[in-house]
Amino acid sequence: MRRGEGGRGAVVSARTRDICGVDRRCGMAVYSLVMRLVAKGLARRHKKGVYLIERRALEKVLTALKNRI
Repeated sequence: MRRGEGGRGAVVSARTRDICGVDRRCGMAVYSLVMRLVAKGLARRHKKGVYLIERRALEKVLTALKNRI
């Protein structure tokens, strides 16, 4: 949420390691949530553990995550 405020660029990167650290259970939970966003077309996978979210779709992503959690 903080990365979406201000800043430059058209995308926001979400890194699993930044969110969870080395907690594997948290990592799997975040992975499943983000893969649902990828399936909806709101995010895309850049590489392992790094997902890109378009800044203009950030509000949709946050509401989808709030509804899911």
